[in-house]
Amino acid sequence: MTTFRITSHQTLTNSISAKHLMWKLMSSLLILLIFSNSLQATTDGYPSSYTPTELLNALLDGHYHPDLHAVMWNATPADIHEFNGPLGENSRLYSFVDTTMIIDRGSEKIYYTIFRTAPMINSEEGKFENANSCHVCGVNLGYFSYTIKRDRIYVTTFKRNFAVHGSFGEKTYALSMINLGDGYELLKVDDPYQGMGITSVATKFYQEGELMLSMISEENNLGNREKDQNGYYEFKTNYDYDPTKHTLLIKQIGYRIDERSGKKTKTDKTKKLLLDSYTLQF
Repeated sequence: MTTFRITSHQTLTNSISAKHLMWKLMSSLLILLIFSNSLQATTDGYPSSYTPTELLNALLDGHYHPDLHAVMWNATPADIHEFNGPLGENSRLYSFVDTTMIIDRGSEKIYYTIFRTAPMINSEEGKFENANSCHVCGVNLGYFSYTIKRDRIYVTTFKRNFAVHGSFGEKTYALSMINLGDGYELLKVDDPYQGMGITSVATKFYQEGELMLSMISEENNLGNREKDQNGYYEFKTNYDYDPTKHTLLIKQIGYRIDERSGKKTKTDKTKKLLLDSYTLQF
């Protein structure tokens, strides 16, 4: 009797172990199948007929509102925190395509789409606006890059949020792409600002969403001084790009007036920056 019970227990245990092993194998195969299907769906790309907004809608898994020209997507509490938005009842963010710029990289064309995201609300006046609308409040910038091959779009880079630019919760900046050759592309953002009698333009250069250079490229204090008054100053910046050497040549010119003597002093500063050096400081 004892021997029989032990044998039955071992048989039952072996049977359970075999079933458990089989279940684990089946689960692993199912996961691999799902994963491979996901990879296949990703590598298949998107139809070449997709507009940048349709691409953004797919990447954010959102819902496009044609009347608002915006992609609405459901945000997690972490998203709301990242995008500096209020955690409202619906927890929604809205993204808008700013522009798509094309860079020739050899025989290949790279498409860069820049978009902005904000927690939008309907104000008491019925205006659809950014919930963050203070003087220094901007919008979150994101981007994606892609190529088009054999009537398919292949997204190579996607960043939902890499910087904040703008003022009063709106787009006030200007965007441009700088091609420094051999795959070195920089996004240039010129962001104007006015406050305390000073008018300035903050210029920032980004590479693949990473900040490379930040500087004030234009400024004057005309808002609290006349041009012939002591202490007035102004300057502006010009940029030259060398795609063969991957360099930026920065020339800053202007003048200031000494507070005491009233003597005008020229501002004349030039510096060449090499992108490969990762020391882009002016």
